Amino acid sequence: MPIGLPSAQALLEDKSVGFFSIDTDVLHNHGYKFSAGALRALPLQRPAWLSIQQTEIVEREVHSHRMEPVSKVAKDLNTAIAKLQRLSGVNFNPVSEQIKALDSESVAARNFSREFRAFVASLGGGVLPIAGPDLARQIFDRYFQEAAPFEARKKSEFPDAAALLTLENHAKATQKQGILISRDGGWADFAKHSDWLYCVKSLDEFAALFKSTNPVAAAVTTKVSAELRNTASSLSTLVQAAVENHVAGAYWNADDVWTGFCHRVEAEVDQAHYLAHSVDLTGIGTWLVEHDPSICIIEVRATVQVSVDVNVEFFVYDTIDHDELNFGSLEVTRNHEMEVDVFITLRGDLEHVAVDELDPSIELAGGEYDVEVGEVDPDFGEESYA
Repeated sequence: MPIGLPSAQALLEDKSVGFFSIDTDVLHNHGYKFSAGALRALPLQRPAWLSIQQTEIVEREVHSHRMEPVSKVAKDLNTAIAKLQRLSGVNFNPVSEQIKALDSESVAARNFSREFRAFVASLGGGVLPIAGPDLARQIFDRYFQEAAPFEARKKSEFPDAAALLTLENHAKATQKQGILISRDGGWADFAKHSDWLYCVKSLDEFAALFKSTNPVAAAVTTKVSAELRNTASSLSTLVQAAVENHVAGAYWNADDVWTGFCHRVEAEVDQAHYLAHSVDLTGIGTWLVEHDPSICIIEVRATVQVSVDVNVEFFVYDTIDHDELNFGSLEVTRNHEMEVDVFITLRGDLEHVAVDELDPSIELAGGEYDVEVGEVDPDFGEESYA
């Protein structure tokens, strides 16, 4: 890898860096939310001349990961309908035909492909195909040499090897260096030994390369910081409303639940409630949009406290009938703390007017969070206990 990270001169003056590419793990970490949060802000944060180049490998991985739960739910739904028909004797064939006509898997597949391609197009790039007369030989050379991304000849790294070599070959062909965005150690190791590729671990680290530092950006940052410091300001009120909506709309998983009472316990989150939040103004980031200096993106991290209602069900085993019985359920509450990135978009005379006059809009990407439940035992004193 070229030493360190690209310098401001390499990025903005020499423009020796010509593209960037995002690994599947980073896209997964952002929930594949291409039209919200950090992924949506990216086209406005990076310079317009710096385009994205995704590989066909990553495109296929993203598509596969997104389709997996859709296919599973579709299969479970068909199984449940068939079982209900068998147990009840009710004819569910009309329902099955309606579900079949909806063709949910094909529709989801088309939507996912369209979203990915639209995201890439919004960043002025394309998808690099799995091609090239020397690609297979290059992959196997690295495999037998145990060179990155291969470790001890792990065959699971073949997709990564194909993606990385495709990107390096593209860099050589265009004579432009590229920036990889990946948390995968194999990608970082590959870049370390490449003259053409840099590697950063997150979108935050990538976007930080292009933060605006001119007087206008400094003035906007000062004004926004003052508004956020005042919890009664209209901007703080907008941020709080957005955070509350984020908490209510997030997907919550109940994790790490156990009991000493019976052989099995299951937990499911019923609802999450916003309690409070605070913003970290020391790490605030400001980006003036290159093609339109009247637009500005502000990113600030918020720490959010929530209360989560969890329904816990207890199951006992009947050794006589050799069957599992639902012994009952219990509602418990757990407090949880999480961090979210808040994106504030401002439009107008950024330097001279107040924040309220800059049409502030707030956005957070939908999230998925795990709540640790811990040990739970039934409360036999509860009248509502079933």
